[in-house]
Amino acid sequence: MKSLMFVPSKPKMLGKIHTSEADACIIDLEDSINEADKQQALEDACAFLSARCDKTIFVRVAGNHLDEEFERLNAFPFAGYMIPKFEDPEEYTKYHTYFEGKEVIALVETPKGIVNLKEIAQSQIVSMIAFGAEDFTSVIGMKNCTESLYYARCAIVTYGKAYGKTVIDTPSFIIDDMEALEKEIQTAVDLGFDGKLSIHPKQVAKINELFQYYDLNMIKEIVTQYENAGQAVLKIEDKVYEKMHIAHFKRILKEHGIQ
Repeated sequence: MKSLMFVPSKPKMLGKIHTSEADACIIDLEDSINEADKQQALEDACAFLSARCDKTIFVRVAGNHLDEEFERLNAFPFAGYMIPKFEDPEEYTKYHTYFEGKEVIALVETPKGIVNLKEIAQSQIVSMIAFGAEDFTSVIGMKNCTESLYYARCAIVTYGKAYGKTVIDTPSFIIDDMEALEKEIQTAVDLGFDGKLSIHPKQVAKINELFQYYDLNMIKEIVTQYENAGQAVLKIEDKVYEKMHIAHFKRILKEHGIQ
């Protein structure tokens, strides 16, 4: 899952989900919705989900309306959750029945969330960990840039991968400068993130392109040559491959349904 795009829970915006190129869409009940409109946003989300669609769907719930939101959204088992400002898995113990059979994205966007990453990554209710840099930098009072966010992003990738979680990078607020957007996405790829959040359809194609950075036919051929050779170390053209490289390539092939 490379691209996950936020879609405000408004009828006009929800209708665009059907034609989105994003791997998943996140119906947003939080930041993009005014407090006075949150009840209507929940109604609109439920109406959309009732009609069902073929896209992978998550719903970003609003932290101060969880009881009602989980109760209403539980009727749609195919829709996962994104929980904002996720800091402590124990806070959601009472909701465990609502999480059964659903994927849950823990959106880490506070200092406490970063400090508690080990507990978050170990949690059985959490399927993915995503980073929210805007809130994180605002709380700390720091500049939102690649250099200042290096520690937080590396921590999310490290703890997430240590405990087998998918890790998703923070959304970019760059819409029209494709060169700057590409640089930001490439940083996420290089750091080891599995995908990136998006706030606009213009960003999705570039995210999908840069995260599909492996030549699948090539790595399948490398795996085949390595296994046929029966050696611990094998040089193919100008590169050396060992068992850890082959294990990594096999995981990629498996993720893409290639045996």
